[in-house]
Amino acid sequence: MLEKLNIIEIILITMQSLGGKQNTLHPEDIAQKANKVSPNTFSWKKYKDQIDLALVKTSLYQAKKKSLISGNEKNGWMLSVKGLELIEKSKNKKNNFKLRGLKEDKKAQDREIARITNNKVYQLYTIKKFKPSLRQMEEIFRVNLYITGSRRKSIINKTVNLCMSDGDLYKFLIKNKNILMKGNNK
Repeated sequence: MLEKLNIIEIILITMQSLGGKQNTLHPEDIAQKANKVSPNTFSWKKYKDQIDLALVKTSLYQAKKKSLISGNEKNGWMLSVKGLELIEKSKNKKNNFKLRGLKEDKKAQDREIARITNNKVYQLYTIKKFKPSLRQMEEIFRVNLYITGSRRKSIINKTVNLCMSDGDLYKFLIKNKNILMKGNNK
């Protein structure tokens, strides 16, 4: 017998359909869409037509605690690599629904993969297993020393999320994104 999707999985799939792979999302937008795709899950018990925003926000914080998403209520929420992997794993569950990803996500994904695979640093890495420097990784991720904190983290997550479908490129990014984190602390 197939398992059912849990609340966090519903939230993650909803976020993916809203563009949470590359953009931060407001909790109320997530709540609206989640209520449309799974109406009884996120509504009040007595007044079924009302969305329980507290339940959605609690689910978002639980997902963050499990490293499935990043962000906060003020700046918005974005899917993490771990969250995208969980979405892939949950595709065969009983009450799964099919939400289309955004066309702009697919275009951005193709553009980002092409940009990085054509980069000399990545090409040297694939041919000679060359270890890139901080500056070279900043070029790959399109960040610099002026982009710090949550903005830097968001850009790095976006790049990794968009390149998940290319296995070799994804491994390169995961392996070398720590260079950026170390460089950010200096």
